Amino acid sequence: MRVGAFIGGADRKTQDQRREAIAEYFIKTGGTIDYFTEKLGQEKLDAEDRATLMKAARFCRTHKATFAVGSLKNLFEKRWMALSWLAYQAEQYDMEIVVADEPRINNSSVGILSAQADEQRIRLAAKSKAALDEIKTLLKQGKPVRAKTGRVIEKLGMHDNKEKTDRLGNEAQARLARERDQEVWSLIDSYLKRGMNLSEIARQLNDAGVPTPAQQRKEKRATAGKWYPQTIKNILIRQGVIK
Repeated sequence: MRVGAFIGGADRKTQDQRREAIAEYFIKTGGTIDYFTEKLGQEKLDAEDRATLMKAARFCRTHKATFAVGSLKNLFEKRWMALSWLAYQAEQYDMEIVVADEPRINNSSVGILSAQADEQRIRLAAKSKAALDEIKTLLKQGKPVRAKTGRVIEKLGMHDNKEKTDRLGNEAQARLARERDQEVWSLIDSYLKRGMNLSEIARQLNDAGVPTPAQQRKEKRATAGKWYPQTIKNILIRQGVIK
């Protein structure tokens, strides 16, 4: 059994702990472990720009090795992001997955766990927005709001303006994204009508050399020219096909 163990960017002590957790996990199987240790600071980059993470994934694909991490936090700060990335590897490349501190996560379960985490994230965002809207309503009525810490909130101040600015900026970006989507939408729509899933559509677009949204934005990162299932999903959301 061959293993590609990814050690995410962190301080030396934390990386040693993650390495020990992975080694302990594979003691019974006696697998050969190749470690890929990321430099501190690289963990803050997008997945496609994390050279060591990409190297570990390529190693596992090439050698049919198991991709292992000490914990989901070893991959990304957000749990849903880590599960989504692992689910893509498992679905696209049939890659075996091991998370040392969560043995229930494997290539069979990660897709379901990813969907559950994504749904939880959406519910949490909706709940947070509803709470903020309620605070705004009370303040407009002249009623102060007491936070859990005991602090009395009498106004939101600059955060109102920031939220409005962020919203307008996000709307403008979304509008531009929808306009770019039109260049490939007819093709994606035809694949959907053939019953293709997200991975199959991404593979078809890659094989056809269709420019990605990142290429249309003229991004220069090495992976800008590759379609991913998440890229297709984002387009479907923007087009109102899925929520």
